[in-house]
Amino acid sequence: MARVATKLTPTKGGGFTARKRIPEDVQAKYLEHYGVRWEARLSIDPGTPILLARAKHREWLSEIESHVANIRAEKKGEGRLLTPKDARALAGEWYHWFTERHIESAQPAAHWEDLRERVGDKVRDEVLLYADRQQEANEVDDIWEHSPKAREDVRPMLADWGETSQFLTTRRMVLEEPSRNLFLDHLYEDFGAALRLLIQRARGDYTTDTHPLRFPKFEDARDAGHGPWQLFELWIAAKKPATATVDRWRGVFLQLKTEFAGRSAGSITPDEAQEWAEKLVSSERSARTVHDVWVIAARTVFAWAVAHKRTPRNPFKAVRVTVPRKKVSRPHKAFREDEVKAILGAALAIVGTDKASAATRRWVPWLLAYTGARVGEIAQLRGVDVGEQEGVNVIHITPEAGTVKTGRGRTVPLHEHLIAQGFLSFAASRGKGPLFYNVAKGPPLVSAATNPSKARYVKTREHLAVWIRRDVKITDREVRPNHAWRHTFKQVAARNGIGDGMSDYITGHAPATVARGYGAPTIRDMAEALKRFPRYKV
Repeated sequence: MARVATKLTPTKGGGFTARKRIPEDVQAKYLEHYGVRWEARLSIDPGTPILLARAKHREWLSEIESHVANIRAEKKGEGRLLTPKDARALAGEWYHWFTERHIESAQPAAHWEDLRERVGDKVRDEVLLYADRQQEANEVDDIWEHSPKAREDVRPMLADWGETSQFLTTRRMVLEEPSRNLFLDHLYEDFGAALRLLIQRARGDYTTDTHPLRFPKFEDARDAGHGPWQLFELWIAAKKPATATVDRWRGVFLQLKTEFAGRSAGSITPDEAQEWAEKLVSSERSARTVHDVWVIAARTVFAWAVAHKRTPRNPFKAVRVTVPRKKVSRPHKAFREDEVKAILGAALAIVGTDKASAATRRWVPWLLAYTGARVGEIAQLRGVDVGEQEGVNVIHITPEAGTVKTGRGRTVPLHEHLIAQGFLSFAASRGKGPLFYNVAKGPPLVSAATNPSKARYVKTREHLAVWIRRDVKITDREVRPNHAWRHTFKQVAARNGIGDGMSDYITGHAPATVARGYGAPTIRDMAEALKRFPRYKV
């Protein structure tokens, strides 16, 4: 029989689909366990970004392959044997997995209270079947503990309610029957504790959960012993993130390395992760920074590590940091008219541009004002990036010069006021090399992957921001000294009849809708639109 492809296929409706044939030797058991016999199918909703769709496809394939491996191991009698301590520790792993999974679902407390009542009634009814005449209904736990038949009847219910098949699948683990029984017997107590925690969390109570203190550490082969710092190194090597990301997240993992010294990443519990995040908030570090940088960094790297079998779980998945509503005085993120005049006036006053620092102050603010580009995209410009296309004077913003956030280059027409000020002559005077920084002399410095040297254009944009704050006196912390030009450009463009779609293409913003992604304007179209963009008067 021809092998059914498992590639991700686009659908006419804009979604994706995939198919995976179930091997013949496991089809009967696969049908019994998962309700599918011949072929598993994946359907991904229209509008899902391709990178996310690919990730879902990989996860789906991994899950099917894990199901197949477990069934084959079960058929061969290759299930894992656990000591009583191992079974207790595995139940602890289940507790963390189950509560993290359902805290994310954000079900109301009433949902968990109802489930707890139904579970309690069902267990009580089953166990009391084995009570003798002297035993009373309030002795259910004692009856269960001393009656092998009662435990045998309750175990399937615990397995079902506790979603243990899914849990063991995520661990790629098959248990011998005695070990499975030991594991499920521990869930008799742990399931009630898990429901109590879910009720607490649903009510907004994030008091430290003490139930996990009783769990020994589970020696899982998937816990390779890597600490948080080692996971960070592995993530950098695999993902090759932007230097700015590494630089910003480095401090997070240095702190984790200290906080959990001598600990493997797999030994960190969700409660410890939550406590770590809460302690980070201080007068010097806002809750917003902790959430947007520290928690996101840890959650992202650990999620990658789980997906690549470097650690058994992501304790940061359900971490929450309460971020107070920020008090904002400004009505928008664009510059005010007085700030525009102050910055562009100070730039225009600079005469000599032989030095890169002077050239940066003279030209970069004006280029930002008339292109709405990111400051890094302008700071990295080279002479070779300034030219003519379709009879229009343009700049080429390209990843070859440094970095572009989207990873895709673009060409932007130059506003006539920039040409009138002499920008083309300035660019020609710098040759083909960088316009706003000097080329380093000698071989490039070799830096560690976890502590990369900043590119020169990065330092250029940082120095420009300092100049605007310190010398031009744009001191309002609610406005960003370089990035605010993007908001200002969009504001002025809209005021002068330049539509959002055209403005998006000029500034390099991702289209707000799929429809806007079609019919990209030509260079001439953009140049015509920029004719409606008025000169700044300083």
